[in-house]
Amino acid sequence: MILSYWQRTTFWSPNRLSWAALSLALFCGLAHAGPRLSLIIDDIGAREADRAALTLPTEVTLAFLPHTPWGRELALQAWRQDRELMLHLPMGTTGPKSPGPWAIEPGQDRWQVQYRVKKALADIPFVTGVNNHMGSAVTPDPDRMAWVMEVLSLKGLYFVDSVTTSDSRAYEQALAWGVATKKRDVFLDPDRAEGTLEKQWAEALRQADKFGEVVVIGHPYPETLTFLEATLPTLAEQNIQLVPLSTLFTPPVLSPLPVQSAR
Repeated sequence: MILSYWQRTTFWSPNRLSWAALSLALFCGLAHAGPRLSLIIDDIGAREADRAALTLPTEVTLAFLPHTPWGRELALQAWRQDRELMLHLPMGTTGPKSPGPWAIEPGQDRWQVQYRVKKALADIPFVTGVNNHMGSAVTPDPDRMAWVMEVLSLKGLYFVDSVTTSDSRAYEQALAWGVATKKRDVFLDPDRAEGTLEKQWAEALRQADKFGEVVVIGHPYPETLTFLEATLPTLAEQNIQLVPLSTLFTPPVLSPLPVQSAR
């Protein structure tokens, strides 16, 4: 009787029912799990050596730079691993470094900003979410962040604020546009000094224990990858789950299906 009622409504379909059941099952399972740590490796695509990041556990989320020599190719390889992909969206910075081609910059209008977002998404296929590459000159601007979030909202993508400046308005604009969103909690390798990785990793574990989850961002530096290869297998012993970023949302953000165009 209940099933026939659902069948008479416009909401019900076998696919929707199965996705709803899956989301409920995932939520119930995660509710009884230990602390969760989501690790994002940024800046992938500028160098062929970035391929080494694909040897990390598939629970590690990889963020790819668009319009780079290796970004698209490595993104496709990561997707074939059944790994979660993000777009690492270039944005202007107050510092001397260039964010790369087709970056979102101060002074650009709505059309220019949204064209760059769409162009970047077209270059890196099968992404589930987006985070900002640099962006200290742009993320404090609520108008430009709103234009970014408008595109992400229409495409059903989440956004992670990398928090490259304490003045960022990206998180609040994501909420305003109904975009699933998180903030970066810990930078694993903000510098490459001796002892930094150990110190930052300890902070990530502390926050995971205290708050139940933590979002960590690192980079494909050789020393970072070597550190992670040795350290990630020890998380289970500490009752901490390594999870893709999308599973931190309730319900989890669903990954793109294979039918999505890679063009």
